[in-house]
Amino acid sequence: MTPNGRIAALVLAGLAAIGGVLMQAAGKDGGGFPLFVLAALIAVGTVFDAGYLERRRRPRGTWQLTAEREIDHQSGQILEVWYDPISGERRYLPTGERPD
Repeated sequence: MTPNGRIAALVLAGLAAIGGVLMQAAGKDGGGFPLFVLAALIAVGTVFDAGYLERRRRPRGTWQLTAEREIDHQSGQILEVWYDPISGERRYLPTGERPD
């Protein structure tokens, strides 16, 4: 899940929890309980998202410098191409810089 998706899911969980509180305060007999359950499921599922936790635990320093070079047409700098074999991500950085 993307960071924006995580934020959206947590906001949705918060709104569901607020809706549950308002329904309970309005005197509905147990009407807010299903919204509390929904909010809890969304929050727990988002916080313990396996893909997110996997990316957080990924070791750093897996970037490999490729033989590719590009020219940034705006600045005229020569860019080196770095490749992460674990995620498949590529980064284009000025010569001499290293990825995080």
